[in-house]
Amino acid sequence: KVQHLSEKRFYLEILKKREDSLEKQKAELINQKSSLLKIFVYAKRKMTEEEDNFTREVIEFNNEYGLTSNRDLLIKKRVKTEINDLENEAALLKNEMESMEHKNVQLKALQLQKNELKQDLFTLQSKLKDLEKVIREAERMTKDLEAEKVQVTEKPQTDPECLRLKKELENCRDDDWENICETLRTEIEILQM
Repeated sequence: KVQHLSEKRFYLEILKKREDSLEKQKAELINQKSSLLKIFVYAKRKMTEEEDNFTREVIEFNNEYGLTSNRDLLIKKRVKTEINDLENEAALLKNEMESMEHKNVQLKALQLQKNELKQDLFTLQSKLKDLEKVIREAERMTKDLEAEKVQVTEKPQTDPECLRLKKELENCRDDDWENICETLRTEIEILQM
């Protein structure tokens, strides 16, 4: 269980480092996204202004010098090309934003996994504490029983009351056997009569 706990801790550390790395990447991507969006908005606004100015100037120039309408077609073609370029740039920005969202989903999945591992670690630590408590209690009881065993085995040799009773028992044993034998002989003789 301790090894399992260590493995969980190690895995949790790896996930934490991975999470930190992804958080940094996320922050960088968000900054990059923000910068690109600002550039895109600014470029689009600038392009629209320039397009309007350019179109107005061309119209004024054409009107002033009476040029053919082919000039308008050429200007429209250039404007379309610029619009296509900007739309391509917008598509690239959109792809980058989707990629960032995908990375964000991965980060959330890692966060959930990290939380689950933290919960597992907490449960294992709790079980470990309970086991350590049971072991300490068992060790204490064993120690108490050992001490009691020593006291019990030493008591007959050291306790004055036990020693006195033992001596009395030995004295009684010798006297009583003789009395019992005599009594039995007497009874046998009485029964034989």
